[in-house]
Amino acid sequence: MIENLASYSGKKILVTGHTGFKGSWLTSILNLAGANVYGLSLPPDEKSLYSRIGNSEMAGEVFLDLRNASEIQNYFEQNQFDGIFHLAAQPIVRFSYEFPMETFSTNVMGTAHLLNSVTVYKSSPWVIVVTTDKVYENSGSGIAYIENAKLGGSDPYSASKAAVEHLVSSWRNVALFLKSDLRLSTVRAGNVIGGGDFASDRLLPDIVRSFSANKQLVVRNPSYVRPWQHVLDPLNGYLMLGLKMLNEEKVEYSYNFGPGEDSKRTVEEIVQFASLKWPGNPGYNFVDEQFHMKETPFLWLSSELARKDLGWRNIFEAREAVSLTVDWEIQALSQPPIEVMQKQIIEFYKEWT
Repeated sequence: MIENLASYSGKKILVTGHTGFKGSWLTSILNLAGANVYGLSLPPDEKSLYSRIGNSEMAGEVFLDLRNASEIQNYFEQNQFDGIFHLAAQPIVRFSYEFPMETFSTNVMGTAHLLNSVTVYKSSPWVIVVTTDKVYENSGSGIAYIENAKLGGSDPYSASKAAVEHLVSSWRNVALFLKSDLRLSTVRAGNVIGGGDFASDRLLPDIVRSFSANKQLVVRNPSYVRPWQHVLDPLNGYLMLGLKMLNEEKVEYSYNFGPGEDSKRTVEEIVQFASLKWPGNPGYNFVDEQFHMKETPFLWLSSELARKDLGWRNIFEAREAVSLTVDWEIQALSQPPIEVMQKQIIEFYKEWT
């Protein structure tokens, strides 16, 4: 058991999007902490991390679409939880350009269906809603965004997540009107990397796919800077916030969880780190992105509020995060992936202590 998270032991915790990359890591941490973990998600892809690690330790799971209001209502009418981590979303920027309506309906209305059902049926005392660092109106100026910075979104994904932030903010008033004690916080992190991510159009999964197949990697926007961080760091922040929720302590409405200054690295530097770590890699080259698909060149978060309020800190910087990711992928070729994952989780919490 993870002693740092002992308060989760025996608690009934729901993770939506539990079949996704971050959801799979989060459920594994909660299982090691002794929680009774439930999942609500779309069915998993057979190549997903969830499919690779199995779900034998889940207390229960259902495969539902958050866009189906009646099914979500029925589920929360019949189930009660000690807390909910809401991760379920359409998370890919490029996909959001191709399927904007699906992105908005999943991210915005799916969240609304969940919050409405939880409020009406008092299904949980709190919900932590996971959004993204891309909720901020970003000028690329190099400013580290704080939680009360102006929200915005230049692509359907970012705009949908900014809309979720507004939804959650307004829902606090809905809950009060309905005489509900539901507590809500949003958490913002981005460019999270770690073993087992297979999603398209993400840098580390693209590196793994190319190098594993001995194909030269093609990378866009080499000079762009992002808050690269290992998945365990922001998830630890979410869990620390959840501990405060469990203990009914005062929390803020939103928290950023970003890496330290040493992680302020370009796409090119991240690729170089991975290349040095991956034996016999076939190399890489860079291309410029098409104009209408360009993302903001610079994005950075201030995590001072999380440090002050929660005592949270970032453990791994970019080079370590890349190293751990590559190690996971190589080790998982010869060892059960769940064992590799659990080992990294346990080592992380030893270092956290």
